[in-house]
Amino acid sequence: MRRMSNLAFNQDFPAASGMSGLKAESPVVLGRDRENPYDVDAVGVWLEYIPGIPLGWLYRKDSNRPVVLQALDRGATIHGRIVLRTGSATRQQRQKAVLYWL
Repeated sequence: MRRMSNLAFNQDFPAASGMSGLKAESPVVLGRDRENPYDVDAVGVWLEYIPGIPLGWLYRKDSNRPVVLQALDRGATIHGRIVLRTGSATRQQRQKAVLYWL
């Protein structure tokens, strides 16, 4: 099933990775972020070509998060890609999101 979740962007990612921008359609892998000191059930999102630091996380209140956690606990590997969602007419900013399949 196709799913989409907003990305809680890791503010430390640009400095740690050396990247100043992020391309839409970049391939990502979702997994448990066991290093996250704030959330024991954090679902990290890593760029496939930069596995050392998470690009971000699924929000705690994301409705897809329980299903993702169940799949990860069963040993599933979840691949996806970065997409940019456009906001409302009053909000011109584009939100980074993750598109993936379960």
